[in-house]
Amino acid sequence: MDKRTLIALLFASLVAFAYAVLVTVFNWEAISQGQFPSVWLGPPLVGALAFAVPVYLVWFVVRRLVFRPARRISRDVRALLESRNADTEITSPPHHALGDLPESVRSLALSLRSSRREVRSAMATATAQINEQKTWLEVILQGLTEGVLVCNRNHQMLLYNQSAVSILQTPEAVGLGRPLFQVISRAPVMHTLDRLEWRRRDAEGSGEDLSASFVCTDASATRMLQGRMSLILDPDGNTSAYLITLVDISSELEMMTQVDTVRRALTVDLRGGVANLRAAAETIEAHPNMPGEKRRQFDHVLRAESEELSRRVDELAGIFRGHALGRYPMSDLLSTDLVNCVARRLEDLPEVKLVTVGQPLWIQGDSLSLVQVIERLLRHLVRFSRADTFYAEALLGDRRVYMDFSWQGPPVPSSALENWLDSSCGEELAHQSIREVLERHGIELWSQACGRNGESLLRLPMIAPKRPQFLPEGDRLPPRPEFYDFGLMREHEGDPELAATPLDELTFVVFDCEMTGLDPMGGDEIISIAGVRVVKGRVLSGETFERLIHPGRPIPPASIRFHGITDDQVEGKPPVTEVLPQFKTFVGDAVMVAHNAAFDMKFISLKEKRCGVSFDNPVLDTLLLSVMVEDEDEDHSLDALIERYGIQITGRHTALGDAIATAHLLVTLVERLQSQGFKTFGEVMRSSNMAAQLRQRERSITHQNSSGSAAGA
Repeated sequence: MDKRTLIALLFASLVAFAYAVLVTVFNWEAISQGQFPSVWLGPPLVGALAFAVPVYLVWFVVRRLVFRPARRISRDVRALLESRNADTEITSPPHHALGDLPESVRSLALSLRSSRREVRSAMATATAQINEQKTWLEVILQGLTEGVLVCNRNHQMLLYNQSAVSILQTPEAVGLGRPLFQVISRAPVMHTLDRLEWRRRDAEGSGEDLSASFVCTDASATRMLQGRMSLILDPDGNTSAYLITLVDISSELEMMTQVDTVRRALTVDLRGGVANLRAAAETIEAHPNMPGEKRRQFDHVLRAESEELSRRVDELAGIFRGHALGRYPMSDLLSTDLVNCVARRLEDLPEVKLVTVGQPLWIQGDSLSLVQVIERLLRHLVRFSRADTFYAEALLGDRRVYMDFSWQGPPVPSSALENWLDSSCGEELAHQSIREVLERHGIELWSQACGRNGESLLRLPMIAPKRPQFLPEGDRLPPRPEFYDFGLMREHEGDPELAATPLDELTFVVFDCEMTGLDPMGGDEIISIAGVRVVKGRVLSGETFERLIHPGRPIPPASIRFHGITDDQVEGKPPVTEVLPQFKTFVGDAVMVAHNAAFDMKFISLKEKRCGVSFDNPVLDTLLLSVMVEDEDEDHSLDALIERYGIQITGRHTALGDAIATAHLLVTLVERLQSQGFKTFGEVMRSSNMAAQLRQRERSITHQNSSGSAAGA
């Protein structure tokens, strides 16, 4: 029983005592004669009720000017004390009878906040050098074309770079604390790790290189990856983590297969045809006077075998063209970067303008040699066409990306192109010819009329890039990697059960949905879903999930006014059957968190069977967590909590904006729960379930009372 209830009972006891005294006074004669009192109503009751009025007024004033202001101050103080990061403002109540207590508490809170800011400033200064080194590492990692993954002994990712996400092509599954074997095959990694562990134990202290290469596949077994693993040792010489670098070798394997096809054809398939030609030629040479009919048979053999050899050689040339030469080191280039480099090299021709048109596209090649070749070709074009303006445009072809350079005038004749191809590229490329560089890139140059107002073009079919040309907005990769707390390296295998897991060791995915309406059973659909990962008490803003979903029905105007998502915005977006499996991959086995989670989970659960997924993850509700750390009668809406804890939010009423705001709220609430003695996930789940039952029971009672009152009326 709290103190407010106890004091209320005390005031009620005063009224009861006054009533008892009045009953005694008005029945004193009967009581003195040993008789039972007969006057219970009338004057005693009127007197008690008259006494109850001032008592109630006193209680009302005390509650209004003492209890309520004190409770408000207590709430803000507890929020400030129980969360290290909360910047809660202690506001003095407008009306109170607490004297100078609110101002004293406010001054004390200001002093505490100031001290915390000084501590944070000192910590920031002390870690400045570490952050600088961390920035260096980030830049180095982002500059690597190889994918980099650092994993602990539980095979969870501690660090990754953007190249790893690009190579694995599963941004939903790559993230801090995520399982490694969700993205690459398990057996090669475990085998290599065992080999290196044996090498470490056998060669302890010898300084032997603790790294090894291996070949694996991605999780879907659609790409071959060349990996290299290195052990990371702690000060005691034990393995605390391991580093893996990855390179996609699928194209190289395809090239090797095609080269092997050519080799087999040259050494086996063509041998029979060559033997037949040689035998026929030797027979004709040995018998010059061979009869006409016999000679015609041998001539037929010679012609047939020659045609078959010619056809086979052309077929092999088609297979081999561009693949062997593609072994030359090349990288993905943006067409606009290439054109800009060429334009700078043509600055000695001020009358010539090179204008980029169309959408930039990625190509593959050696940047320096391509810039040199295009520069030389444009200089030839200037002399040939006498034009002063050339337009550069990149176009998607079936297998190539066409780089077109157009001008006003006739096309270049084939004879002129042949002469240009034999010209030198200059000293930078050791006087290689244009033809040699183009052949290295598998480019067959040609010129033709455009059919647009007398324009012509020079076309260079470029090699297509390894990366996709376009990424949907929701799939864009984070520009920088998120860094994890490397203290996780010291964890050992054999984690305890989830219920016994400490709160600060859990991985959360905080999510939010936007819907067409509020009735999942009545046909309302999800139109947006977003989530953000929270690991080790940190909101990982670089690991988010956000998708728009086509609901298969119009979005009501009333809902649009709330979340701002229109029918035009979801037009062409994937259905829920495509998005929910992607979201499940992003969630993994993390604890799912939402504000008023039951509402969002109802919409998701109704789609599980249709989408072929099951969200059996444990679920936490920040609304119930707020009820656990604060009074039940406080405002626990997301807007109120965000304002109360000073959480900055952008994109309110968007799925991602609300998810990020809820994630920061979760971090604050977990800190307060830990301060109140909740240490494990199981303790929080038990208490939050109890809070949910109490809220449901209170709502049922309130509903029954209102129904009863209505019925009585």
